[in-house]
Amino acid sequence: MNPVRKIIGLFLIVFIGLPVLFAIIWAAGLTRAVVSPAFVSDVPQKIIAAVPDIADEIMAAGRNPDVVRDLRARVWFEAAAKVGTTPRELLIKTGLLGWMQGELVRALTDVGDILRGKREPGPVSIDMRPLKKALLSPDMDEYLLAVLKNLPPCDQAGLQEWARVAEEGLERVDLPACRPDLGQAQAALRARQGRIANDVRDEIPIFEDVHFPRFGVTRAATMIVYSLFLIPAFFLLGGSAIAARTREGFFKWSGVSVLTGGLLSLGAAWFLRNSVSFLMRYAHWSQGRDWSSGLGPLVLEKTRWAASLMLNQLLNPVLSVAGAVCAVGLILFALSFAARPPR
Repeated sequence: MNPVRKIIGLFLIVFIGLPVLFAIIWAAGLTRAVVSPAFVSDVPQKIIAAVPDIADEIMAAGRNPDVVRDLRARVWFEAAAKVGTTPRELLIKTGLLGWMQGELVRALTDVGDILRGKREPGPVSIDMRPLKKALLSPDMDEYLLAVLKNLPPCDQAGLQEWARVAEEGLERVDLPACRPDLGQAQAALRARQGRIANDVRDEIPIFEDVHFPRFGVTRAATMIVYSLFLIPAFFLLGGSAIAARTREGFFKWSGVSVLTGGLLSLGAAWFLRNSVSFLMRYAHWSQGRDWSSGLGPLVLEKTRWAASLMLNQLLNPVLSVAGAVCAVGLILFALSFAARPPR
């Protein structure tokens, strides 16, 4: 009978309890991260504040043949540099930077205050009208036309390629690195402006009018998710009670089971958090030589810190939850020695 009990208990632990515990650890950690003010409000504001510097650094490095080996991309950077307007100045002149640091930061701050419980939950939306106005501004058109004028003249093949671009739209990535007919270019710009005006909504809701307790959305969501730990606890402790015949055995079975689930989650989160650089290098290689010689690696290099910041903010709560589960497992295993009957 004892082997049968162990098989049943082991089945409940391995095939039900541990997978459910692994899933709940990740769900609890990611929920803490996603509804935290730091992830929703603080981290995006840091990235927004760094956008002008990133744009200027990309522009400065784009003309370096050691950084961007694609000749077509370097020609575009050279043409943009001859305009004499830096990306930061263009963002300021068109109002894009004012929209990001004003309307966008305000909306993110409101969401952060709701998550912290500083204000009553209510609808929060981003006003996209200033963004559309900035993208459709005459300053943006003048800058783009000035860049086009600084390109070298097109041959017949280049003019035909620009004609296809004007017909298909400016969404094409491989724009010819030569000066087109400015009438065609202006027509393409107007068509693109019309699509922007039609496709971009006037307002984008980022937080609906959902009623949560006054002490904050973060705490409410965390309490709800943490209550789900009762599910794996039922199977792990139940399986341990079936497999063990004594209190000492029950604490050993349950302690090892809980510790195993915590270590599996801890190892997975640690591996994912520390493999970002490898994954980015692999992305460079997997996209092929043509992509790696263009603008892609430069943009990734300048924005890698932002990706790491977001990933760390997502995975650190998972690590902390998994560490707490490991601590519970160690405590249960230590209790097995206290439950050992006296000799």
